[in-house]
Amino acid sequence: MDFQKAMERPKGALKVAVLAGGRGTRLGPLTRDLPKPMIPIGGRPFLERVIESFAERGLRDFVLLIGYRGEMIEKHFGDGRRLGVRIVYSREREPLGTGGAVREARHLLGDRFLLTYGDVYRRFDYDRFVRAHDEPCLAVFRRMSVGNCEIEGDRVIRFDKRAPELPYIDAGFCLMPASTIDLLPASGACSFEEIVFPSLAEERRLACEVVDQNFFEIGTPEELRRAEAALS
Repeated sequence: MDFQKAMERPKGALKVAVLAGGRGTRLGPLTRDLPKPMIPIGGRPFLERVIESFAERGLRDFVLLIGYRGEMIEKHFGDGRRLGVRIVYSREREPLGTGGAVREARHLLGDRFLLTYGDVYRRFDYDRFVRAHDEPCLAVFRRMSVGNCEIEGDRVIRFDKRAPELPYIDAGFCLMPASTIDLLPASGACSFEEIVFPSLAEERRLACEVVDQNFFEIGTPEELRRAEAALS
């Protein structure tokens, strides 16, 4: 599988794929009737901030991978015109995990895409990141408490979500050729992170860029409070 050639043949605008289909069970009643990325902070859904962080760097084509209460996301964002972006949707009929969600959206993603999460926000020069890398690349930072990857130079040499002692942790976004989707099973629920990243790392085909720790996420009540305090 020639990942480098796939990265060198982009067609059309680069797509930003946003994983926004999880149930957010760790947030308890807050997500009983609301998809996690739609939790308001400062009067706006958190997902708006995520989208704007890419749009302000010129990346304005989005594929939102939705599932749980996804109709609320569609109703709010529509085709994205109100925010000056273009949005299409890939809808899960049943939970498929991050890998299954990406696999089902393949026809929308083009030759390569940025993959990120709807519950993680950072201000970053994503446009430079895209220009700087012509192969699969994972953003990482030095762990604060737990880790999931080991790097050597500009390579991820091991990725294991079950090895919290590793010195680095993924930063919540990556640049991937669509051909990496072939590494996933053809059907059923699966994890993109637990299949694609370890496979590429084992072959030393996964580049990395070390980024800072300045980001906000809303996956737990503690993280949500921190984001609210900083962004409201």
